[in-house]
Amino acid sequence: MLNPLSEKAGPIATDCNRKGDFWELHVIREAWRRGAEVFTNAGCTGAVDLILHMGEQQLKCDVKSMRYQNKCWKSTGASVADGVHVIHVNPLTEEIRWTRGKEPEGWESFWD
Repeated sequence: MLNPLSEKAGPIATDCNRKGDFWELHVIREAWRRGAEVFTNAGCTGAVDLILHMGEQQLKCDVKSMRYQNKCWKSTGASVADGVHVIHVNPLTEEIRWTRGKEPEGWESFWD
């Protein structure tokens, strides 16, 4: 939303929602390249960002960008509901991966 009192019109590229939108689109594009159908949440609220569908499997997913803290990469954002799989994106390398040790069955190598 534009701020009418701002000296500069237009959205700010560093807005948290804009960053989230950017990484969600990156994940969507890469999922398509790997043959998945992708269904997205149209807003920035809700329990999931997207649903991946391939074959007979469907996964509810939440996309989280990572941040470098205390000499290691960590996920940003709040925890997710049961049954929702976290997709992590490294903002420097654009690497996409599941939460280590919580890869969905049958999808372990999807982002390789």
